[in-house]
Amino acid sequence: MNSSYASLTRRAMLAGAVAVFCTGQAFAQANRPIKIGFLGSMTGTAATSGFNGVAALNMALKEINAQGGILGRKVEFVIGDDQSLPTSAVTEVRRLIDREKVDVVIGPIASQLTLAAAPIVSEAKLPWVSVTGTAAMTPQAGPYHFSMNVSTDAQAEAMANYLERTLHVKSVAMLHDVGGNSTGAIEGLKKELPKRGIAITGVQSYELTATDMTPQLLALRKGNPDMLVFASAGTETGYVLKGRDEIGWNVRIVGTPGLITQPALTMKLGGPNAYHDTVGMNFKSQSYCPNDPLNSSEYVRLKDRLKASEPENYAKLFPALVTYIYDAVYAMKGGLEGSKSLAGPAFAAWMEKNANTLKVTNGTLSASGATHFLMGPNVYTFIVDPEKPRADGLLKRVEGCS
Repeated sequence: MNSSYASLTRRAMLAGAVAVFCTGQAFAQANRPIKIGFLGSMTGTAATSGFNGVAALNMALKEINAQGGILGRKVEFVIGDDQSLPTSAVTEVRRLIDREKVDVVIGPIASQLTLAAAPIVSEAKLPWVSVTGTAAMTPQAGPYHFSMNVSTDAQAEAMANYLERTLHVKSVAMLHDVGGNSTGAIEGLKKELPKRGIAITGVQSYELTATDMTPQLLALRKGNPDMLVFASAGTETGYVLKGRDEIGWNVRIVGTPGLITQPALTMKLGGPNAYHDTVGMNFKSQSYCPNDPLNSSEYVRLKDRLKASEPENYAKLFPALVTYIYDAVYAMKGGLEGSKSLAGPAFAAWMEKNANTLKVTNGTLSASGATHFLMGPNVYTFIVDPEKPRADGLLKRVEGCS
């Protein structure tokens, strides 16, 4: 065989082999499962949120994979335990991105953890949906990040409107944990309440690990406010309500969603009557007015599916917490399929323009170039007696009913 012909043949065979290898590699890449990195608190003070988050992921991905996945690919998830600590959130999100090679990130379920993870996820340019409320999480801080929560500024606006228009209070004291979401809500109220002529008689805070808030409650009582505003992550609510009763303070309390999301835990810590004289913010989708028919809410249908998905764990779960991550997965799905891309910039651009075409358990989404919070203040209402749900699990609304 002519040496030039033999050389050409070898080169052609090699090129063909490379082409087959590259085509096969591209095919394998295009068909491998999309990997979600779940940054959640599986241990530490917020471990309840991680436990509920995993249940949400299990159910959502089971549904999505049964319908063909996302972008025609199956979906799986891998957990990063942030241990309820900002330092661990940084370490774990790096592991998820660098070692686990996740395509997108879901979580955390706490503002201070989201803020800690933001530089790493932003640098990787991954699509990201968390459950943060802090207004500090701007599109500049997280260009490819969206939150399934309402911003702390919007929470403050809704709370201030309720205090002014429904309760007609003239003065409030404020108690909050030092987490980013609660602190942000209180800072927002400091701006909103004076505009409405409502005086702030005192502000006290406590660490997330605190179990005795007696000193703070005693200090706030001295101001003799009409009402106590309570901003909480939820796990310590029982201690606050117990402390109010132990010092004999008969003040009414109105609180952010953390006040009412974990009633079983709250009553375990604070006693069976812990929720007397309290009102909490909650999603309209999880509440009812007197004339609303039973089983008419998407939230009720989600609870039924959750019970079927997690029969052994259902009694330990808090469906209100499950909805945050469950809805986050479906918001992510909508954005990825809408943009037809796993790239953060494409995902963010589509969500800013089209999020209002997506509906989840807790309402219709919204976003823009100015805000990446997917839920606005109009999704909230105020409820009482979270330990006494209606037969379908919805909670009694105390405003906005005709």
